Amino acid sequence: MARYDGVIPPGGTGEITLQIDTSRIRGEFQKKAIVWSNDPEIRSIALYLKGEVKPHISIEPGGYVSFWGVKGQIASAHLDIANNNKIPLKIVGIDNDLPERIKFHLREIRAGYVFRIEIEDISETAGDYIGHLIIRTNNRQQPELIIIINGQISE
Repeated sequence: MARYDGVIPPGGTGEITLQIDTSRIRGEFQKKAIVWSNDPEIRSIALYLKGEVKPHISIEPGGYVSFWGVKGQIASAHLDIANNNKIPLKIVGIDNDLPERIKFHLREIRAGYVFRIEIEDISETAGDYIGHLIIRTNNRQQPELIIIINGQISE
């Protein structure tokens, strides 16, 4: 979105404000805006906006874990949760909707900023499943993190 002074007197100055909705942008970005004028010397000029958008809280390598295995053999995975804010993060609870299929353990690697969640498949029966770990935080912008978990366990 752009806002600008519509009329600028000859030799005067004006203001241009550019705003970007970053709700659907992750990582580095570059945007370009062209400003047109009736100045015969300089008809247009390009303005570039560059930046990087980091989520308030990120999950690496991503918010998804898949288990493929055989019943009775323990499979495990881990994810790292990184707080990208200056205010320390607290994890206030974790809901597991697959208690008969997985168990988890949360460790704080760097107090308030980096956590590791270790997840194990503990299936005693064969079959496919899908569910979630819902991590509740004290962060107002991102009060919940959802980790999708699926498995295909054979006999």
